[in-house]
Amino acid sequence: MKMVSITTPENIEVKYRLAGIGSRMVAAFLDYLIQGVIYLVILISLGAMRDPMQYIESQSSYFVAIVICIVAFINYGYFTILEMLMNGKTLGKKVLGLRTIRKNGQPMDIKHSLIRNLFRIFIDNYIVGMVMIFFRGDYSRLGDLLASTMVIEEEKEKFYFEHNEFLEKLKNRLTEDEKELIITYLNEKEEVKIGKEKLKDKLMDYFKSKYASTDTEVINMIEKIVYEY
Repeated sequence: MKMVSITTPENIEVKYRLAGIGSRMVAAFLDYLIQGVIYLVILISLGAMRDPMQYIESQSSYFVAIVICIVAFINYGYFTILEMLMNGKTLGKKVLGLRTIRKNGQPMDIKHSLIRNLFRIFIDNYIVGMVMIFFRGDYSRLGDLLASTMVIEEEKEKFYFEHNEFLEKLKNRLTEDEKELIITYLNEKEEVKIGKEKLKDKLMDYFKSKYASTDTEVINMIEKIVYEY
């Protein structure tokens, strides 16, 4: 899998593992499957009415507009709403351990989600999106390029946070960027041959500057992770 490196404002390099075409396609398939279930529930609910055709005929002037709104909401709103509520994930991405972030490493905001999902509907749902992901080195579809986003894998983060008592306690107390900093350090620390102690000190300086006056427990746990784990 391809890795991408981003330098944070604190001048610390964070590495991400980009999601490949296979995992992205499976995640998309699961999301479309869930959307299909939603449509099925709506159709069953409509069929359960006493006389659905009479209702449709009585509301004929509004029915087409209602259908268009429902389809647009499910196709467009599903992805955008979930990405905002689940920090860059949909249900399909959550199952596959994927997350969408901005190319500077920051979490997506509503603007980026709206842009990338608008192009999902009109262009990337077709062969164009798959072809772009397959041939581009960064696995970006058109919506990702225009929204300046990328899809990353989170399996390493999941493993570390489930198998380290300090990380387990910290996972809801740190920002996504801070968790990425720690995971990147744990992934790469064995490869650092020169300046490892300086790197540890630099990492601790950042967390101390932010948490020392407000949450000393966080500092103590991070020290355990950085210097002993």
